[in-house]
Amino acid sequence: MGKGKKQAPSGLIFLKGLLLAFAVYLPGQLLITLLVVKGAVGEESLFPAVAAVCLVAALAGGFLCARRPVWGALPSAMLCALLFASVLTAIGILCWEEGITWTGRGGILLLCALAGGLLAGALGQGSRRKKKRKLKAL
Repeated sequence: MGKGKKQAPSGLIFLKGLLLAFAVYLPGQLLITLLVVKGAVGEESLFPAVAAVCLVAALAGGFLCARRPVWGALPSAMLCALLFASVLTAIGILCWEEGITWTGRGGILLLCALAGGLLAGALGQGSRRKKKRKLKAL
């Protein structure tokens, strides 16, 4: 009977990161849609707002994976961002009949998702040194 803390399976960490990314992405998309419909945001600034939400969502999910690294902070964050981008790609392929313009805006959104993972990996690599405790003399 070990007293050590039980560690979650590695796939569960990436699933949590992916779910967090979508928990940020979907309400962000709904908020942008509401602001455009109400007229608070113009249609010309719609795509930059969508790209920013995509980047922030990948950053949030990647940061969660980077703080609990399986293979290191950067590879864990990038894998989470890659999973997020691949789910977005699969949804895009299933929903649009004429396809996605990868050289246009669709490719930019995927690059934003990957950039969010890269940024999360870079920010999540902070030093985690344990503080040395001084022993008190009796």
